[in-house]
Amino acid sequence: MRHRSHRSAAGRFIGLYALAFALGCSLEDCRGEDPPLDCARTLTLYDEAVAEEGELLEAIPDQPSFPMALVISEEGVNKLLFGVTGKEPPFASTLDLGLGQMRFTPTSDPVVELVSVPNCSRCVVFALDFSFELVNDDEDSQGAGVGTVQLSIPIRLEAVEGAADTTALVAHYEEATVLDMPFNVMGVNSTEIPNLQEAVEILVTRKLREQYGPTELIRFNPWTIGTNSVKLAAKAFAIYPDSGVLALALQTNLALPKGVAIEVGNSLPQGVPMAVQMHPGLLFAMAERMLAEGVIPRRYDDDGAPDPDGLQGVTLNNLEKSAFGETTVDVGFRVWRTGGDYCGYVNAVSTLVLSLTDTGIDDRISVTPTDELRVLDGEGVGELYEDNQELVDDNKNLVDSFKRSLADQIGVTVNYSELTVEGANIVFDALALTVTGNSIDILLDFLVLDKDGG
Repeated sequence: MRHRSHRSAAGRFIGLYALAFALGCSLEDCRGEDPPLDCARTLTLYDEAVAEEGELLEAIPDQPSFPMALVISEEGVNKLLFGVTGKEPPFASTLDLGLGQMRFTPTSDPVVELVSVPNCSRCVVFALDFSFELVNDDEDSQGAGVGTVQLSIPIRLEAVEGAADTTALVAHYEEATVLDMPFNVMGVNSTEIPNLQEAVEILVTRKLREQYGPTELIRFNPWTIGTNSVKLAAKAFAIYPDSGVLALALQTNLALPKGVAIEVGNSLPQGVPMAVQMHPGLLFAMAERMLAEGVIPRRYDDDGAPDPDGLQGVTLNNLEKSAFGETTVDVGFRVWRTGGDYCGYVNAVSTLVLSLTDTGIDDRISVTPTDELRVLDGEGVGELYEDNQELVDDNKNLVDSFKRSLADQIGVTVNYSELTVEGANIVFDALALTVTGNSIDILLDFLVLDKDGG
C-alpha cells in the first residue's frame, strides 16, 4: 500500500524518510534486513503465493465429505413436486386390468412422506385418497368405490444425459410397491374379504410398474460463477426419516483446504421448507479462484484503483467466522508491493457482514464490507504500516476496492438457486441466516409458479 499517486515518487520517498525519522530509526532500519526489501525476491514470493490460489481439479470429485448441502423438508419436497397446477401424481390414471379398467381419481392432495421404508433407505412414501370406477371392455360400469393408498417409490440421484455436471432426483415408478391400499367398493370394505386387499395390492403394484417408468422430479443445474470454470454439483443424497428431511450433498471442482466439510441431516424449523448449508472454507476457495480469474481485481495502482500492471497486489490468507457479530466473517489478506524501488507486504484483516435484504417476495442475502481493518504485521515496506494508522488511512483505497469486489462475489455464492422443476419457475425467499465456524446456514422459503402463468 502506498501514498496517492498525485505525489511524486521523490515525494513519497521523502514521506517515508520522515516517517522513519518519527519512528526513531533510519529507513533501512525500519525496513529491516536487506532480503525483504529486494523487489526481485518479493516478486518471487508474490508469484508463488498467487500460483497456489484458486486451483481447479480436473473434475468434480466423488468423495464422502462435502462443502455444501441443500436440505429439504417434507413440506419443501411436496411444494417442489406438486406445486405446479395440473401436475398429476402417478395414481391419477387408469390401470388396465386385462378384462377391463380401474380408473382412479384423486380425492385428496398427494403427499410425499419422508419416513422409514423397510429395505429401502432411499425410498419415499407417496400417499393419497382416491375414488375409482371399474369398467369392462365395453365401457360398462362394474362398480365404484373409494380408498387410500401408500406407495413406496425408490428415488435416485442420476446424471442428466447430455448436460455436464447436471443431476436430477428421479422417481423410479417402475419399481414402486403398494404398501397399503384399503378400499371400499359397493359398500364392502376390503378388509372384510380374506386376501382381497392383498391381491389387489399385488395387482396394482404390477400394473403400476408396467405403465410407469423413471420420472424426473427435481433437477440440479451445476452452479457456476466467475468465468464459469468453477462448478458445484449435487453428487449424493440421503433421506433422514428421524428428522424428516431429504439432503442433497454438493461437491465442487475447487481445490479445497482439508477439513472443509459440513454435517447434514439435522431437522429444519417448523414451517421452513429448505436450507442451504455451506462451509466458510468454500467461500475462501471461491474467493481465491475469483482473484485468479480476475473477477476480483488482483493488481492495483498507487491510487488503489484496479490495474493489471499496478505494482501492488493482493492474496488471501483466510476466511473464518468473526469472534464478534452473529453473522460476520473475518477475511485475512496480504497486500504486496512488488516494484518501484521499495517492496514488501503487509498482513491485514477486515470484516464482512452477512445479512437479509428485504426485497419483497424474494429476500436475498447481502454481503457488506465494513470499515474494520486491522493491520497485523508486515515485511519490508509493510513494516511501516504496523503502528501508523495515518499511513494506513492514507492508503485505504486499495483495501476498499478489494473488499467491495470480494463482498460482491461472496454474495453471489451464498445466494445459491440452481434448482429447477419442469414446467415451473421457483422464486426463493431467504428467511434467516446463521454463521458458525463450520457452516453458514440460510433458511429458505420458495414459491413454485407455473411457467405459463408465472
